[in-house]
Amino acid sequence: MSIINYAMKLFTSASTATAVCPVCGLKSAQLLSKIRRNQAMLCPGCKALFISRR
Repeated sequence: MSIINYAMKLFTSASTATAVCPVCGLKSAQLLSKIRRNQAMLCPGCKALFISRR
């Protein structure tokens, strides 16, 4: 793996953003890669699965 690929993987996996649960309204830090890929996220408060809309 090249150094550039390693650096990109490191930065994209460590970045977080705030997502709001549509069920309980709790704001939580979620991986930015999950938000970009529209993957399901788990709310730490109510344990609901949701997909964050940008």
